[in-house]
Amino acid sequence: MRTIARVVSWATIVVLCVSLTAAAADSTAVPVARDMQADGRVSRQQCIPIMLLVTRTDCGHCKLLKRAVVRPMIISGEYVDRVLIREVIVDGDSNLVDFNGTTVSPFALADRYDALLTPTVLLVGHDGRVLVDKLIGISNEDMYLWYLDNALAAATRILRSD
Repeated sequence: MRTIARVVSWATIVVLCVSLTAAAADSTAVPVARDMQADGRVSRQQCIPIMLLVTRTDCGHCKLLKRAVVRPMIISGEYVDRVLIREVIVDGDSNLVDFNGTTVSPFALADRYDALLTPTVLLVGHDGRVLVDKLIGISNEDMYLWYLDNALAAATRILRSD
């Protein structure tokens, strides 16, 4: 009887741990772009690019990209010193400060980058200059991080060569 109770206890613990891990991954928010001028100063000081994840609230592929790629990037901690990650929610209500210090809508910022098709990932420098070709959509969730890592490495090389 004790053996069965131990097995049930361990099984309960495993299920609880898996559930908590999944809940933490789902609740990890992608930081929303609020002040690109301030983010630009951090980018310049640390010599790292800014990743702008352009999304819409009703975009299923955007949710997939955040769940399968961006949130795991944040949770891993491996990208903290490599890139500033910010989400630009095109149909969001809150305005933001752009790289010039001007208050703009998220739609206007995305439109400036010709990034209204979502999801789109832009890698930009401290001044908002696009460093590499944007990544549009998500066709292969298993390979997306590889493409993003390559783009991130190229963007970082460009920043450090300037």
